[in-house]
Amino acid sequence: MKVRVSVTTKLLSIVVAMMLTVLVSISAMLIAQSHAEVEQQHRAFQLKNQKQLALIDELFALRLLVWIETFSQWGQTETLLEDQLAKVLADSSDALGVSLHVSELWLFNPQNTLLLGNEAMMPASILTMVRNTRDQMRPQNAFLCRESCYRFVSAPIMIKNEQVAVIVMNASFSEMLATLSQFTSAYKIAVVKQANQENDSSSLLTPVSRLSASNLKVIQDVISTLPADTTIQNMEESGVMVTADNKRLLVSLLPLTDSDYFILFVRDISAMISAVNDYQNRVIGTAVLLFIVFTAILLMMIQQYRIKLLKLADRLPLLAEHRYDEFAMRSSHQKRWEKKILPDELDLLEATASNLARQLEEQESKLAASSQQLENMAMFDSLTGLPNRTMMTFQIEKQIVTATRELKMAALLFLDLDDFKKVNDSHGHNVGDQLIIAAAERIVEAVDDAGFVGRFGGDEFVILLNGVTAKSKVESFAHTVLEKFETPIQVNDLQFYVSASIGAATTTQSDMSAMELFRHADIAMYEAKAKNGGGFKLYDSSMNAKVMRKVELEREAREALREHHFSLALQPQIDIETHRLRGFEALIRWSHPIKGAISPGEFIPMLESTPFMLELDYWVLNRSLRILSELRMAGYPDLKIAINMSAAQFTDNSLPEYLKEQLDTFEIPPDMVELELTETALVSDMDLAVNVCQSLQEMGCLVAMDDFGTGYSSLSYLKELPVNVVKIDQGFIRGMLDNPEDANIVESTIALVRSLGRTVIAEGVETHEQFSMLGQFQCHQAQGYLISRPIPENQLWERLNEAVSDGVWIGALDSQTLTPQHQFVF
Repeated sequence: MKVRVSVTTKLLSIVVAMMLTVLVSISAMLIAQSHAEVEQQHRAFQLKNQKQLALIDELFALRLLVWIETFSQWGQTETLLEDQLAKVLADSSDALGVSLHVSELWLFNPQNTLLLGNEAMMPASILTMVRNTRDQMRPQNAFLCRESCYRFVSAPIMIKNEQVAVIVMNASFSEMLATLSQFTSAYKIAVVKQANQENDSSSLLTPVSRLSASNLKVIQDVISTLPADTTIQNMEESGVMVTADNKRLLVSLLPLTDSDYFILFVRDISAMISAVNDYQNRVIGTAVLLFIVFTAILLMMIQQYRIKLLKLADRLPLLAEHRYDEFAMRSSHQKRWEKKILPDELDLLEATASNLARQLEEQESKLAASSQQLENMAMFDSLTGLPNRTMMTFQIEKQIVTATRELKMAALLFLDLDDFKKVNDSHGHNVGDQLIIAAAERIVEAVDDAGFVGRFGGDEFVILLNGVTAKSKVESFAHTVLEKFETPIQVNDLQFYVSASIGAATTTQSDMSAMELFRHADIAMYEAKAKNGGGFKLYDSSMNAKVMRKVELEREAREALREHHFSLALQPQIDIETHRLRGFEALIRWSHPIKGAISPGEFIPMLESTPFMLELDYWVLNRSLRILSELRMAGYPDLKIAINMSAAQFTDNSLPEYLKEQLDTFEIPPDMVELELTETALVSDMDLAVNVCQSLQEMGCLVAMDDFGTGYSSLSYLKELPVNVVKIDQGFIRGMLDNPEDANIVESTIALVRSLGRTVIAEGVETHEQFSMLGQFQCHQAQGYLISRPIPENQLWERLNEAVSDGVWIGALDSQTLTPQHQFVF
């Protein structure tokens, strides 16, 4: 079961976590602050204790020195002998013990011999102190500890005969310690010695002061409660807090001159700790109280939000159930008892939900009203109103099943308007759409009740016939449809002569799919379009084999280009009058590693409608310019090269830029390049052809019309097209000796081309008689087998060395006549 956590719980959890974090942070900060205050006070106490100890020590030492000075003056010691001085001091020892707490008194003669005092109680360092006093003639003092601690004072004193004696006395540290205790307000104070860990490992310190039993017990208890990790350094620097005698005590050490002895200060900080704890408790208590109050307030506010959200969540499913009226009613009922003094985000959400409900209700009404329209859009073409591909696919599947059940055949016609793209390119898509609508009306009119008409997209239509019993009826019906396009179509003020190509496919097999039948009709349509359009073809299996052959040939051609199986052959073009070599026409050759040489007449027609043809065209262009560059570097700078172009390459937008790039790369003058295009390709779209020709000529290149005379109305188009060269088709050249009409056509064509200031070239010249007649007609140039077969590019240099002398072609003009069947045509 999935656990759900409400928004209230989440928000409260976040707030509680935040408050606890703040509380812990404040507590930690206060505790750290209290410790810092204790350490700061300890450092202040230590500094104060040091100053007070130094002051008290100085006072006590000064008091002893004052007594010695007074004794020297009033006792007239300079008149006394050693023994007399010793006797006087001995008499004063009791008074010194009572008044100045002097414990021992020593007197040394000028020879440092002890005259007075207990030698057993004299520390060894006293003799050094006496010598320093006599040498420096000034008082000395020292602080020494053994079993107890004493302040030692030595001073020089003048005796009879100007001799110097030295008085040494000590005072117990107990009085100094009592005075220090009064000044420092310490709870307890004692002199302690660092314990010898080898002899006593139970405690760090050992008391050496003379203490009462109760004070000694307190000191011992304090020392015993010190933590195990306590060090002398810790106690000197920061002190150590312990609990003893039901008090919070701060224990610290103040080192004496002897490194092993310290003054132990025990300070009662219970009041300070209590004050700090009270302060912390007040802050924490206040924080807890604020936390509770804020949490309660937040809970009340969140609860109101929660109630609103729950009510809204309870109503929102009504929208999913399309119960908009009930949603609006319950929403208005809630608004009647809720006053919105200060609207918040949930009120905005409520208003948005109500607005959403209204919009959803409106949208649902609109969707219900337009659902039929959407269905029509999904099944019918929006431009013509005819069934679209989806609808027609369904009808075809249905017709296949029905026809086979009734022992009839399903017949599908695929119609495509010829050259429709030119209409869009020249007149725009609006005119093209109007033309499509008019064409659809003619098709529907022709079909009538004989079947279904659908539009597959673009300029493609599909006709599904009903109740077909023979294929002959399919062909007859197709011609009926084609007759509808014999009259021009009027679009606004424009008139279009539109032809159509129809492919048809039939089947009596129930297992054939609609897409397979459509594919057969599509193949047949392309067969009809290949015959210059305006025709009809019925699918047969050989068409499919041809398509497969085309696909296989394209694959082999791509591999051949990659493996360098394509090459060029170059056919010379010479001046008829001077026999000078003017250039070459580049012709493509394919040497298949298995099939051998494949004729261009075989593979070019099959590849020209594929995307690969454009790639092959650009390879020919690049290769031709490379060879021309090599010819120029080899000493033939005036030769041009003629390159055949397909219609796809001629209209490719990237052609001018690519050509310019190649010319710059190979450093070839543009007027040395002649781009050839067939007459049919040029006149198929005059406006486009004129624009492309002009752009190429602006670059400096030459444009040639190839196979002139094979098209329609060639002479009328010749004037309109801005071409530089016209090449007369070899069919006229071949027949002009035997057919006067051909001779007249050739002669008049040459005269017309010359009168227009253009160059004319005769193709397919194979005999001396043809060459001589062309000279009489004043034809500019000729090419053909009489002059030379196309020369493989790897034999070009050898052939040039044999056939060219001083730029004049002396090759095979006097050789035997060659038959035309050996020619390759690009």
